Amino acid sequence: MNLLVEENIKIDDITIYVKLVKLHKSYLLLISDQPYMGIGNVTLGSPPVIEGIKSLTASYSLFGVDTKLLSTIIAERAANILKAPVLLLLFLKSKKDDNDIIKPLIEFLNKILNDVLEK
Repeated sequence: MNLLVEENIKIDDITIYVKLVKLHKSYLLLISDQPYMGIGNVTLGSPPVIEGIKSLTASYSLFGVDTKLLSTIIAERAANILKAPVLLLLFLKSKKDDNDIIKPLIEFLNKILNDVLEK
């Protein structure tokens, strides 16, 4: 395991912590609104099967129900950018509406993931 990213972003009144770990031909993405991480929603994102052809990224919600839409969007986006399977553990304790955090969080993740690819 290799920790690639450990960053955070402040969205309104909550801080979102992000860790990205490189595994063998895959990644583990941990996102939480707590300094410690938890399990929360567990989603697996798989990249497109055929390189160069725009196909849908598949995601599988393995565990959790609270932020299913948000975790699906994040897992699919991460797998698509990294071109590898991504296991997402999304642990959000605050009762913030998904619509309030989704856009700034996705923009932050896009930046982080593209920076990882450039390294």
